Amino acid sequence: MPAPKSDKPVPSLTPQISSEDQRRLSKLQQDFNKKVAQIEQLKQELTSRRDSMDLAQKRIEKELRPIIMQQVEQRAALAHLLDEAFALPLFSFREKEKLALLIADIALDLIQNYERQDLIALHDRYAEVPYAERAVYAADEEDSPEEDTISEEETAIPDNRDELDEYEHLQAQLDREEEERERARQNRQKGRKTKAQKEKEAKAKAELSNISKASRRVYTDLAKQLHPDKERDETKRAWKEEAMKRVTQAYHHDDFFELLRLQMEFMQEHGQALDKLPDEQLQYYVRLLDEQLSELQAELNGFIFGPNATFYDRFCGSPKQMNQKFKQAKESLTYELEQLKQNLRVLQDPVQIKVLLK
Repeated sequence: MPAPKSDKPVPSLTPQISSEDQRRLSKLQQDFNKKVAQIEQLKQELTSRRDSMDLAQKRIEKELRPIIMQQVEQRAALAHLLDEAFALPLFSFREKEKLALLIADIALDLIQNYERQDLIALHDRYAEVPYAERAVYAADEEDSPEEDTISEEETAIPDNRDELDEYEHLQAQLDREEEERERARQNRQKGRKTKAQKEKEAKAKAELSNISKASRRVYTDLAKQLHPDKERDETKRAWKEEAMKRVTQAYHHDDFFELLRLQMEFMQEHGQALDKLPDEQLQYYVRLLDEQLSELQAELNGFIFGPNATFYDRFCGSPKQMNQKFKQAKESLTYELEQLKQNLRVLQDPVQIKVLLK
């Protein structure tokens, strides 16, 4: 599904390694370029989806909510109409029971979902449980833990209190002994680690440290080069101040891709190229890009499969798709509104309310 264009600026300079003398790039350099391109694509897709959702939410408030609030007014009017009809001798005891339930249900829905506090008195007139008590009960349900179900094993524990205390004491003692044995076993295993295992762990720890240093290295290099206090030219000073803000923001957000992009931009200004980076440093960069790639993919999966997926499918997409979806939503809501108005006119006749209750 094509994503809508974003109003936010998209990086115009993707940090890709190229060779001036047209020599073939190494596998590591190709891997770097591939991951950078994937990150660029994911970032643009995420930006498009965020912008699309923001726009959809604004359009809902502007285009759909007014129709929905008209529906709320019609349903509130229906509840009051049924309330007026309740006292009429036309209805049997059983019909009045149904009428009371209908009024309470309509009022409760409008109170809970549309903040119509003015309907609380109407609700309480017909509901078995007043709204205030219902709200307190719901809060208690959320706060109180669920009751544990009694298993067959628990029913097998002796009913005698003294026997029960002795049983629990024995169980606690056995649990402590098992924990001590487990700790001793782990300590023995630590002492039995081979030299190769220790070297592997030390290497992994060193790699993590080097990855962090690589990110800091890009940041500190750019910070030195972009420090605005050392620039006398006002135009360049303003550019460096803005660039330094972007560098600092990227570093604090662990956005290594953006740091590389800014570095590439600065290197191009000074006639430098990324193909001069040593392999060791490039390997660290690839590891950082791998990590960021995984994070961005997880974020995109959240859009596709997470709690916002239904909202996105219903209201978002390309401008053309969004227009079509909102057109259908408005037509559906408008039709429902006209039906409510029609029902309200028909039910002005109490006989029709009697028909409704059947």
